[in-house]
Amino acid sequence: MKKTILITLILLFISVGLFAEEWISFNGKGETLPNYEIFQSNSSSVEFEVDIPGMDSKNVDNYNRVYIPEHTKMDSVGFPEVPMVTYLTAIPGCEFVR
Repeated sequence: MKKTILITLILLFISVGLFAEEWISFNGKGETLPNYEIFQSNSSSVEFEVDIPGMDSKNVDNYNRVYIPEHTKMDSVGFPEVPMVTYLTAIPGCEFVR
């Protein structure tokens, strides 16, 4: 019984080490999700800011795979898996967008 528990604990520690993730911070703050803030929205313009505080990195086959928690990634065949942050925003009906 003790050997089974010991082996289980060893396997647990090994798996935690193999699947460890590292948070890469862009702004020096803790691990948080991306967010957006709308500064102005009217019939002719929308002004907003997206804040991406960082991303997770995981070592996979001698390279780092990066991703942003609760967001998707570009996953087209033959292209790198680049993390994406997407929010739907209505663009007002006007002649041009800046």
